[in-house]
Amino acid sequence: MKTPIGMVALVMVSALVVGGCRHTYDGAKADTKRAVQKTGQGVEKAGEKIEGAGEKK
Repeated sequence: MKTPIGMVALVMVSALVVGGCRHTYDGAKADTKRAVQKTGQGVEKAGEKIEGAGEKK
């Protein structure tokens, strides 16, 4: 029983696409987490500066 080359190629390409999508998803998730953390740090710094400006008066 022989498997057509086209079918083998389709299975291989499908495996690559699924694997690529997983890496893209993980990367996007990590980037979003990092961006949220940096935004939170920026807001915290801004709050500290505002608080410090109020204390100088």
